[in-house]
Amino acid sequence: MKVLVTAVFLLLLISVSMYGLYRVVFCHPLRRRPDVRCIPDSNLYRAYKDRMLECLEDMEKTPCEEVSILSMDGLRLYGKLYQMKKGAPLLISFHGFHGTYAWDGYGFFKLCKKNGFNILMVDERAHGKSEGNVITFGVMERYDCKLWAEYARKRFGKDTDIFLAGVSMGAASVMMSYELGLPGNVKAIIEDCGYSEPAAIIKETIRAMKLPVKPLYQLLKFCARFFGHFDLEAADAVRAVRQLTIPILFIHGAKDSVVPPSMGAELYEACKAKKEYVLIAGADHANSAMTDYETYEKAVLRFIVQNF
Repeated sequence: MKVLVTAVFLLLLISVSMYGLYRVVFCHPLRRRPDVRCIPDSNLYRAYKDRMLECLEDMEKTPCEEVSILSMDGLRLYGKLYQMKKGAPLLISFHGFHGTYAWDGYGFFKLCKKNGFNILMVDERAHGKSEGNVITFGVMERYDCKLWAEYARKRFGKDTDIFLAGVSMGAASVMMSYELGLPGNVKAIIEDCGYSEPAAIIKETIRAMKLPVKPLYQLLKFCARFFGHFDLEAADAVRAVRQLTIPILFIHGAKDSVVPPSMGAELYEACKAKKEYVLIAGADHANSAMTDYETYEKAVLRFIVQNF
């Protein structure tokens, strides 16, 4: 009897521990989501906090419309639509893991407002105001990207040029959405520091923490499948960009400490479509636009103008 009780106790302990690990890595409930004004005091943002707040104030002063769609699994997803100029191209921006539309959309918003492009800034699932508690590193988010593009086509018509743009997880999601079939008026993709695949970035993060990669990754993969009902290996940005037939701009920070620049290079090499690659000197993860806005704006603006 003691053996049975001990076995049950150990099983419960292991199950609780696994669920706890799953919640730490994949869950992002509403109560844990930051206010856009509460910019983290981290190495990524500390030097740029003032200009980020200045840009946020500009966003708040600029008229916008709150819009929403329903995801394929029934989540209400929200975004902010800024219409700068009637009939202008539309850029749809997707932020990164635990990011916000305002922090990661800094460069895209500034560029669109200055140059008269319309911009839809999305709250990804389990972020901001959008519903959902589980982040899937692009596995489900890629479907959301496709639905936002379809929303834009339906609302603005097939003659409106759409550019899909993302930072970090948002960039990976945008690239991976191409495999799903995008509306014909999606003219190009702008990806900033996106990773090669969900499995690869999780392994890279484990490696950076100096933990055993293989067993911990397998455990996280099992937790994602068992508790979250998604497969970390179902989506692959490298595989997706090999199929691209529309132009893509790759941007990466030369000192990215989260998504290695080698991942950006791998994606660039895999792509056979019309492509450009911009490496921002001195930039860390997801702050290329803040580190060297002049270079960032010049590259993105040239790319947009060339492709609509």
